[in-house]
Amino acid sequence: MARVVGDSLVVNVARKPGEEQIIDLMRLFNDNPNKTIVVAGTVNADGSPNTAPLSLIYAKDPKTLLIGTLRNTTTATNLRREGRVSLEIFAADDLVMGVQGTMRVVKEPMAASDAMALWEMRVEKVKLDTSPAQRVIQGPAATPRSEKAQEFEKAIIAELWSAG
Repeated sequence: MARVVGDSLVVNVARKPGEEQIIDLMRLFNDNPNKTIVVAGTVNADGSPNTAPLSLIYAKDPKTLLIGTLRNTTTATNLRREGRVSLEIFAADDLVMGVQGTMRVVKEPMAASDAMALWEMRVEKVKLDTSPAQRVIQGPAATPRSEKAQEFEKAIIAELWSAG
């Protein structure tokens, strides 16, 4: 059940006053470069929803994510137009959270690839989205399609980290 738990990437999800159950989304992203896949939700010009997977994410600080996306996608077009985004995270140990905020392009194209843009997301709201009926035991998993794809990922990740 969705419950707002804060406005930064480090949140206390405990339900009882005085208790602490800290979830550090900064560590989730930074300790697992390009392994945490999120679903990004944006709004198309006609008001319809758009979703897309993203994984090139670096947490610069508790209120800021740096994200690499392809430049010529519906998601990038929507972000340029209005900037609002919601990222939904599904990870092991029943970690299901939404991060909402606004994004602005920081660098386009990225040095590592003309096809990519570097975005900065200002975190505005973090919500706990666990289900009372289902326990998430693992998040989406992926592996590079080729050595060339692996080198591409490494270059983008290095640029995200250096921008932070």
